[in-house]
Amino acid sequence: MTLITGANGELGSQTIDFLLEKNPDADIAGLVRSEEKGAELKEKGVEIRIGDYTDYPSIEKAVQGIYTVLLISSSTLEGRTRQHKNVIDAAKEAGVEQIFYTSIVEADKELSPLSTDHAATEKLIKDSGIPYTIYRHTFYMEFLPLFLGNALETGQWAFPSDGKAINLALRSEMAEALANGLAAPQKHKNNSYEITSGQAYTLNEIAEMLSEASGKEITYTDVSISDFEQTLEEIGLPEEQIAMSVMTATTFVNGALDFTYDDMEQLLGRKPTGLDTYIEKFVA
Repeated sequence: MTLITGANGELGSQTIDFLLEKNPDADIAGLVRSEEKGAELKEKGVEIRIGDYTDYPSIEKAVQGIYTVLLISSSTLEGRTRQHKNVIDAAKEAGVEQIFYTSIVEADKELSPLSTDHAATEKLIKDSGIPYTIYRHTFYMEFLPLFLGNALETGQWAFPSDGKAINLALRSEMAEALANGLAAPQKHKNNSYEITSGQAYTLNEIAEMLSEASGKEITYTDVSISDFEQTLEEIGLPEEQIAMSVMTATTFVNGALDFTYDDMEQLLGRKPTGLDTYIEKFVA
């Protein structure tokens, strides 16, 4: 049986859908925090396991009888490595045969503020001795509208990047790639994959694509992280949202997403969707 953690989240639920599409009789369990959160999964025939990364006894129970675990990284940044360690330790104790983990692209280079927890988790997995498969994801293409703010309305887009390019990939295709790996875990044992689309673009190039797709000129301005943070504070955004935006900006400025690999293409068996295609659909 395969356990998908974060099973009611976007990535987890889409991965389950792709697994069931490949094999309607697949033996899948989904880790959720309550019966209510697992209701839709249960209707699909997924076995529900109740647990929370921060509650070790619940994770111990959840991994019983599980052969493969997909550990989707926690969305809660505080104590994230400890949360992941609970799953890894419980998996080892239960005799889990393989663990899949969703990391960040080039995690070991620690170019992004988000990389540290991922690099630490990768080490914990490898040190555990459990055979592993690590999917190092770039940022979701679906997040582009969040980065843009109201740029499509105003025609002005200010965001830090220091001229660095970013590579974005569709979350739905990341889920499909995960499902393809989970369907044949032995083929991917002790491998790490850098999950990106086929091309990285500078934010100026993205603004040009937006302009072409929308028929309205979008002007991109590269700003410093400090000026960006100050602007967000003046707008009155919540502290947590500002902190996440600054981490994203720092990730861009450090070139932490300026990587392009063909691993995703190999896992999908086709070329991933390009940002230009996504922008055309998004703007329309």
